[in-house]
Amino acid sequence: MNQCFSRFSALMALLLFTPACSGWLRAEGGFTTSTTLAKGRQGGSVGLEAAVGGRHDPVIMDVALRGKVTEGAGDASLFLGALHIHRPEPVGFYVLGGVNFLQLGSADGDVSFGMFSPAAEAGLVIGFTDKKKVNGVPVEPPDMLTIGTRIEYDLRFTSQPHEGFWTVNLGYAIGVAP
Repeated sequence: MNQCFSRFSALMALLLFTPACSGWLRAEGGFTTSTTLAKGRQGGSVGLEAAVGGRHDPVIMDVALRGKVTEGAGDASLFLGALHIHRPEPVGFYVLGGVNFLQLGSADGDVSFGMFSPAAEAGLVIGFTDKKKVNGVPVEPPDMLTIGTRIEYDLRFTSQPHEGFWTVNLGYAIGVAP
């Protein structure tokens, strides 16, 4: 598993630092709560995300593994979506939309399963401003901080009701904005 992750990371880094590509590798975490603010539905969320596309593509493909844990519910999900990053000079923004393609977890003490749950996220991207020149060409630094908010609606195919969640997160990304 470690070897697979190392190879995946190396491949993504190679793609991101090629002049023809843009995207990011991002780790994020934050606070999540049910949109109804129900008792026992406040907790934490974490995610690992990869997005890659052409250097001048306004929208690029995004894949993420995310998890959320509260007292009464929790799940792990595979997210598939599209990302737009507005170049951070030094502050930009990002917009992300898609679906939690597959969700496995628990809600109210029972196993839950869901698919195609819609999710959207928006936030700020803060880039580091120490641009460097390589052979006279400006090179943007690959480090970015993100501050965002995500709304998602968990569609469950088990006995538990569907449920909305709202998350506020902080992330660290390496990559190149289109």
